[in-house]
Amino acid sequence: MANVKNKTKFLILLICLFFSVFVLFNQKANAQDDFDTIYENLEEAPFEYIFGIDPYQSDEYTKYIYSPYPLFRSGVNLIFKSKKIPPGYYLLTPREKEGKTYILFKENGKISYVIPVYKTQNVYEGFYEDKIPQAQLTLTQKSRNKFMDFIGKKWGKTNKRTPIPKAYIEFNDAGIYWDMILYYGDKKYYLIFKKE
Repeated sequence: MANVKNKTKFLILLICLFFSVFVLFNQKANAQDDFDTIYENLEEAPFEYIFGIDPYQSDEYTKYIYSPYPLFRSGVNLIFKSKKIPPGYYLLTPREKEGKTYILFKENGKISYVIPVYKTQNVYEGFYEDKIPQAQLTLTQKSRNKFMDFIGKKWGKTNKRTPIPKAYIEFNDAGIYWDMILYYGDKKYYLIFKKE
């Protein structure tokens, strides 16, 4: 009698395992189909920047102390339609043009690639505090920061620089695609690339 119960439990466990593997495989297949559809529906940018110059870059460098855009290091070739982005260091700059959002991949201040975004969402409040560790300041550093804030508020209103927006990058393996999410300020931008 106990042997029959053990066999029944084992059979039920085996059926549950088979069903969960089937569901997981089906979800991955659906996700792959979704990425196929997204990739096929995206179009390359129908424009180019003259001499690779971003017309808004000079305004931003006067507004911020240093480059407000995240530096992305790619160790693999990223392919989007006819564009192949080789491994290297790129400043990622989100821009809206003609009602669509694009990410500019810049090298040495020049735009090398313009890649369309397939989805844009808002970043939830407190995201950066959760993902990016906060520096533990010493008493001297805290005192200096408070003093500099006081000076800036009292006498430096005309030349006080804006703090740069926070940024974070997620880069995920999605089968035959790379799924990239750029968090920048209060927005997150989704990009997709094909693997080589």
